[in-house]
Amino acid sequence: MITVRDIEYSASPYGHIATIPAGTKVERAHNLPGNHFWALPWKGMTRKAYDWFKGYGFLLEASDVTGQ
Repeated sequence: MITVRDIEYSASPYGHIATIPAGTKVERAHNLPGNHFWALPWKGMTRKAYDWFKGYGFLLEASDVTGQ
């Protein structure tokens, strides 16, 4: 499964964290109820994005993903 478009990821109160590119691999968020996904690391991600990935993760909705 992959993202269907570029996704501007922001979190309050931190603001813009990263732009997740279209085609980024994702995995189902089995640890959460509902139909959510975690973005996996992508080529060229910034240090800020990588740190966010390691600490919090990039939670995405089903509408952000294709190949379900």
